[in-house]
Amino acid sequence: MTYEHAHGEKPFDPADYPALREFFPGYLHQDFMEEYGSAAGAVRGFLGDASGDEILQVKDEWKVLRNALEGRPLKEIQEAWGKLGSAWFPENEEQVKELDEILSHAEA
Repeated sequence: MTYEHAHGEKPFDPADYPALREFFPGYLHQDFMEEYGSAAGAVRGFLGDASGDEILQVKDEWKVLRNALEGRPLKEIQEAWGKLGSAWFPENEEQVKELDEILSHAEA
């Protein structure tokens, strides 16, 4: 029995996050370290490239995803990100919170 089913929650579905499915493989791809230097740098790169609407969509979906994964083990967060196309897998919650901070202050 998975966590979602054990707690009566909707199972994770990548189709619920179309903007993040474009963001993750577009910016947190396998070469993001060479291109951006860090996950935070990749997010900043996205913010510099994206339109206002794209930024708002990613911010909204990021917030929904973070709420859906709140309290979950890091492994489940990593698995969800992988299903969304990320090649970066945070090693701890602090790394994720750094991205939360950048996105929460981003202006569209």
